[in-house]
Order: sequence, then C-alpha cells, then structure tokens
Amino acid sequence: MHNELLHLSSLRAFFSVAKLGGFPGAARDLNVTPGAVRHHIRTLEEQLGTQLVVRSRKEFSLTASGAAFFAKLSRAFEEIQSACRTAASDSFEGELHVSCAPGLAALRLMGILDRFADRFPLVTVRLFPIEQASEAMDVVISYGERPIHGSRYAILKNERYFAVCSPNLFYRNALRSPADLQNHVLLHSDDGEDWQRLIRTSAAGQILPRQHMYFPNAYLTLQGAREDCGVAVGSSILCAEDLRRGSLIKVLDLEIPAPYPYFVIQPSETKRPIAEVFSAILVEQLENIG
Repeated sequence: MHNELLHLSSLRAFFSVAKLGGFPGAARDLNVTPGAVRHHIRTLEEQLGTQLVVRSRKEFSLTASGAAFFAKLSRAFEEIQSACRTAASDSFEGELHVSCAPGLAALRLMGILDRFADRFPLVTVRLFPIEQASEAMDVVISYGERPIHGSRYAILKNERYFAVCSPNLFYRNALRSPADLQNHVLLHSDDGEDWQRLIRTSAAGQILPRQHMYFPNAYLTLQGAREDCGVAVGSSILCAEDLRRGSLIKVLDLEIPAPYPYFVIQPSETKRPIAEVFSAILVEQLENIG
C-alpha cells in the first residue's frame, strides 16, 4: 500500500457500495455513474493491495477483507459525522423537547442532561413524561417500541434483569436461594411478569412470597428496594449507579435478558441537528457507563 492518504472519494464510494448492497444504488446515492463507482473501487483495491468486492453478475458481496474494512470504515465515518456536529455546536440555540420513560429519566438521564446543558448553554431542554411522547417531540426515549415514525437506535440490546435489594435487608433476612423469597416482599413495576420470568430460570418451582407491592414505575420500585421495602427486579441500565455506590446489591444469582431494549427515537416530523447531537451524547453515555 502506498504511504499517501487514500482518496476520500474512493473511500466514500466503497462505503456507499457496501452499505447499499451494490454499484447501482451507490451510483444513485453519490449522483455519479456506476462506471465511476467501479473505477473508485478498483483504485481503492489497488491502493490497499487486496480485493474488497466479489465480482459477480448475479449478486453483490464483499470479500472477508472487504467486510472487515467496511466495519472499520463505518466507525470512522461515524466519528467524522460526530466531529462535524461538534464543530457546529456553537450555533445551537432554542428548545429541545425530550420525552422519556420514567425510570430512565429519574435514574440515568439527569447526569446526561447536565453534560448537555454545559456543552450547549443556549439550548433550553423541556422534559416530558413518556405518556406525552409524539411526533412533535425532538427525541423520545422509550422502553420498547412506540408507534412514532422516525429514526431509532436501540441502546443496551444486551441489557440484563436480576434481583436486587438493599444491603441492610440482605443481612437482616436471609436471601441465599430463590426459596428464601417466601420470607420477603416482592416489589413490582408491572403486573408481576418480570418476577415470573426471573423465577422461571430457577429450579425452585412455584414460589409464594410473603407479600406483594405494586408501583407505577421502575423508579419508585427501585426506591422501595433502597428503603428496605422488599426485593425488586433491577436492570443493568437502571441500577448501574446503585450497584456502583452499594445502595443496591444483586442477589439470588438469577439473570435473564431484558424483554425489550430502550429505543432512542428521533421523530421524522421534527428531526433537527440538535436532536441528533443529544441522541449521540445519550447513546454514548448509556452504552459506555451502563
């Protein structure tokens, strides 16, 4: 490979070909002829000294080297886009309307809003409950899908559910196995399905707890667990800070995948650059810290 920097046009052509699955789509995307796209790919292959695209009239595919290169190039272009958003950030002003699931809003969003406000002092943020989520919002942060048209990104797709309680409750009343739950109060933020899913992973069979308490959202459920009210189902994203501080601890060695991811949705009707910047900051913070 030559030492000089690869032509950005050739890199852009390969990225478009790989993303759109062929030369015709890339040509339309770049507003050039398919022949020009092929020329860029050949030039890039010569510069790299490796074949990137499998030549076939029937179907389009990448070589192993091409697939690996596309993955790295995708991340590089994302960094470039992020740098462009940052360079334009000084001009952002006005209002940003965000609708968020209550548990995430209370437990993880505040620190992110603080960072955002420090970076964009001319932007006023208005936070709305998830019940008011609509296409009039700039960003919707929803647990599970919502019927809102727009782009979406699923964060923490590998989120886990597990049992949590306060250290005080744990040492006051034994919680060594699922069978010990018969001596405890189960705290719920739903109709009980989360606990049923969790208990089904154990060999204990049916468990009858001492009592049940039902709360309107995950935030209040976890607050009840912190205050020694009982044992709750926690999650990797909502309990990250509590586990780090020690205000909640994992118990029972039971874990299951979360049934839904959190979605960051940018409604198509109000899509604005500042919403894209906020979404990028949100995803970065949650995925790096969560």
